Amino acid sequence: MPAVTAIVLVLLFVSSTARGEGCSVGPQVGEPPPERQFDFLLGEHEIALHAWQGDRWSPPRPEGARWRGWLGLGDQAIYDEWHDPHPDQGGSGINVRLYDSDEAAWKMMWVSTRTKQVQDLRAEDRDGVLTMWQVYPSRPGWRAEFTVLSDVQWARTEYLQEDGVWVPRFRLVATRVACD
Repeated sequence: MPAVTAIVLVLLFVSSTARGEGCSVGPQVGEPPPERQFDFLLGEHEIALHAWQGDRWSPPRPEGARWRGWLGLGDQAIYDEWHDPHPDQGGSGINVRLYDSDEAAWKMMWVSTRTKQVQDLRAEDRDGVLTMWQVYPSRPGWRAEFTVLSDVQWARTEYLQEDGVWVPRFRLVATRVACD
């Protein structure tokens, strides 16, 4: 699959050359315009991973992951990296997010060291909730919702659909690493 190989090479190039240095100020205050909806990802974040236990979230997994986001393509795209200290469980990966104003939706590519396959993702505002789903490879019955908890914290909650009901599976709670 030459197209997939080219996409992976572009993502690796972006990761190695376009990485933002220094400290990010994070998202802007107030309701962002659509093309800035993912600005809360900017900067360095420590991640606490929780699993749904039927009636509550688990305590965070020890040794949380790191998430790092920065702007690219003349501030039109957001690049973000995931670094998991447990390579057998999550690995590391990179995402490129670009807003398509014609479709009022985010178009994203994700590739990780665990799957080594490019995933085609979409996201849009659904009733005030930034909601993401997977287009390729097809993954019906899966979605993730992003919630800004404060100016230094956000969450990504993953759901699976069971008998027509969206059931939470995992929740990542990201806390911005303070600037030096």
